[in-house]
Amino acid sequence: MQRSQINNVVKCFNAIEILGVTFIIAIAFAFQFIFRELPCPLCLLQRLGLLGIAFGFLLNVRYHVRPAHYSLSLLSAVLTSFVALRQIALHITDPDGYGSAILGIHMYTWVFIFCIVAIIYIGLIMTITQQYEIEQDKKEIAEARGKKIRIFSHIAFIIFVLIIAANIISTLTECGLSECPDNPVSYILLSKV
Repeated sequence: MQRSQINNVVKCFNAIEILGVTFIIAIAFAFQFIFRELPCPLCLLQRLGLLGIAFGFLLNVRYHVRPAHYSLSLLSAVLTSFVALRQIALHITDPDGYGSAILGIHMYTWVFIFCIVAIIYIGLIMTITQQYEIEQDKKEIAEARGKKIRIFSHIAFIIFVLIIAANIISTLTECGLSECPDNPVSYILLSKV
């Protein structure tokens, strides 16, 4: 495989990973708005950590693929797995847990599983050394990326930005400018209106 083809495949996978993370956060929003299950502070931290994972992949899509970008995703996955593990430990004796379950497993457990898979995946994908070779000629880079890959990565970027904006608005509505309650029952900004 040529270097440009490897870069296209890696960037395509990075865009798919961004969409995967945004899908998980969209599911969390569905639970929040459809089932009226407000996220707790640990849930909000997990969302932020998932956005950090996707941001490292986004840097790979937008700029050259770098080990530092993968490191950002890797560190975000490790941090998020610790936050999810903390929430699992809090509810380990509670048979109901916090929030609804998907396929019998709560969202924070799914986030922990996702983070472990992401850590393993990033560790494996970082071993492809050809993806780090930088092509000097910008015209060659533009031709190597291909139009379809570029469009796909732009769509992933737009969806990611929309999820970030939705997360900011949702968190501000729920918590206002103060500390989020441990067990939220209403949106603070909406109850003041």
